[in-house]
Amino acid sequence: MEKRLNISEIASLAGVSTATVSRVLNDYPYVKESTRERVKKVIQETNYRVNAIARKLRRKKTHTIGVIVSNVLSPFYSVIAKSVEDVAIKNNFSTVLCNGGDKPEKEAKYLEVLHENRVDGIIISPTGKNKDYLNFLLASGIPIVFIDRPTEGVDCDIVMVNNMDVTFNALDFAIKKGYKKIGCIAGPQDRYTGIERFKGYKKALENNGIAYDESLVRFGDFTYESGYSLARELLDSEKPDLLFVANSDMALGAYKYISEKGYKIPHELGFLMFDDPQWASLVTPRVTVISQPVYMLGSTAADILFKRIMEGGQFMDQSPLKIILEAKFVVRESI
Repeated sequence: MEKRLNISEIASLAGVSTATVSRVLNDYPYVKESTRERVKKVIQETNYRVNAIARKLRRKKTHTIGVIVSNVLSPFYSVIAKSVEDVAIKNNFSTVLCNGGDKPEKEAKYLEVLHENRVDGIIISPTGKNKDYLNFLLASGIPIVFIDRPTEGVDCDIVMVNNMDVTFNALDFAIKKGYKKIGCIAGPQDRYTGIERFKGYKKALENNGIAYDESLVRFGDFTYESGYSLARELLDSEKPDLLFVANSDMALGAYKYISEKGYKIPHELGFLMFDDPQWASLVTPRVTVISQPVYMLGSTAADILFKRIMEGGQFMDQSPLKIILEAKFVVRESI
């Protein structure tokens, strides 16, 4: 009797990932010959047979795409979700929105759910921790587009902004305006955006002959809570003349603490943030920001995904696209 092993069991027996097994089954070219032969040997020995009906079902469009974002409550990701949905509606597709919470295990679960529900494509702001499963989905023929962050070892389309360069330009402007003791609430250093924006901060200091001072830096997790607590920690121990905060959620928390302490912006403390949520231009003084083209990030990613889905064949064979959109430094009244 034919054994009904699944791909995971075949991968375990062959000592490879599920993505590699899927590549072999689909005749994907970039597999070492020795690995390909090892997988084929296990398949032959176990009488594993690819379910042709299942493969046909996978190719049949469900007119649904999955969208996994880090925080559905964040103004940044709510705009991303809206822009993707707008493009999906124009293409007569539905969207399934998943809140990954920036947690790798939760992200993996949603990837599995989307795969099981046979979505036609996925747009994701990845944690960077689920390389094997993402490669498995790509090898299975499911197009994926990254927004905002790449994942090392996963070669797929991505739409992002010039994080490091625009951060450098903004802080270089502030330094030339006279700010020298610059505090920073940076993002997590296991996230691409956190790393790149922090690089821009350090580069601006270096280019202007200002020594890096770790006592002026705190590392948050891109949440309101970390922005509030780290602003308290930093401002109560040091007194920078300008505070740079690396995303809008942390910036809102930091701004709340600054307001509670009664600091006068910009006379006692300059304030600069990455992102441009609505509140930044409504408070007094209006906040100087690095403004991302957020709607365009989502709509561009969706346009690429639907081109992959609709045109299939020829376009699917093209190399992954890397689109870098320009974020802009917007000078207002807080520096």
